[in-house]
Amino acid sequence: MRDSRAPVDQHFRIPLTVVGGLPGAGRSSLIRHLLARSGERLTAVVAGDVAIDPSLIAQRDGSLLHLRNGSVCFIADDDGADILAALAEGNDRPDHVLFEGAAARDLRRLSGYGYMPGYHLDGIVIVVDGPTVYRYAKEGTGASNFAEQVGVADVILLNKVDVLDAEEADAAHRFLDAIAPASRVLSCNHARVAPALVLGASSRPDARAIVTEWTNDFAFGRARGRTPAFDAEQCRTWRLVREEPIDGRDFRTWVRRLPTTILSGRGQVFLSEARQHRHVFHLMGSRWYLERGSLWRDDVPSTQLRLAGTVGRRRGVSRSPALQGSADPPFAGGVL
Repeated sequence: MRDSRAPVDQHFRIPLTVVGGLPGAGRSSLIRHLLARSGERLTAVVAGDVAIDPSLIAQRDGSLLHLRNGSVCFIADDDGADILAALAEGNDRPDHVLFEGAAARDLRRLSGYGYMPGYHLDGIVIVVDGPTVYRYAKEGTGASNFAEQVGVADVILLNKVDVLDAEEADAAHRFLDAIAPASRVLSCNHARVAPALVLGASSRPDARAIVTEWTNDFAFGRARGRTPAFDAEQCRTWRLVREEPIDGRDFRTWVRRLPTTILSGRGQVFLSEARQHRHVFHLMGSRWYLERGSLWRDDVPSTQLRLAGTVGRRRGVSRSPALQGSADPPFAGGVL
């Protein structure tokens, strides 16, 4: 976790997510899925070789694909730095950039692209193959090298759990929890995951989000009824607002108590000890920071947070202290 008061404002920088994974794990499938489900979020992808569904393509210009939903995909032969620079300096800046990391490349090094002018690193997502992880968990062969690869991830997508039985999937999940304790593990099939869980909830209004006032004892309830054990499409979003200033210590304590089912968070915070500046909040997996941003100027100071998490909890995972004793309100989120 990094907590900084540096005068840097993410509001004017493009979020960049590095997507990695070994061949065959589902890295390209995840990128195709996020592009298809981006909705009104204009997404740019810089990738080495991703097959895009022809029905999604509106125009092809060499290595540049224009999609029908407004997003674009660049098939990059080089390291992609020139493309990222052009995107940041262009008039039609994307809302988000996905940078595909080839399997053999160092994802920690690639995360440096998130610190190029005009960008901020939104997170590192790694897709892993369920059967392979289960083999590591059972046999241990190659586990140390694998642990080094996945340890840099903010979110690990445990893909292809549909070919494992419940006990095997649980074993694979527990193995990832053990070797990458700082990462959040999300099980899925066919790399299908709600975009809000790995890219953050959209800043655009969403009638399906739960809107309520932020308080330092706010608890995230679970959905009623039975949730499929490994359905990452079951996503819930919250929009927490507050007009009065918040004590910084109270806010940081609240963040540290967030349940592990909350995977992403974005927004601005109105702190009582620094009322002239907005503070930018960012959470991805277990990594979060709060940094001083721009002056409020003519904007009305307020706290506006958007959070996304999974519905319910995976079998065998204990509840976070922030969930203890909380009620279980009816499901009011949606598949985003």
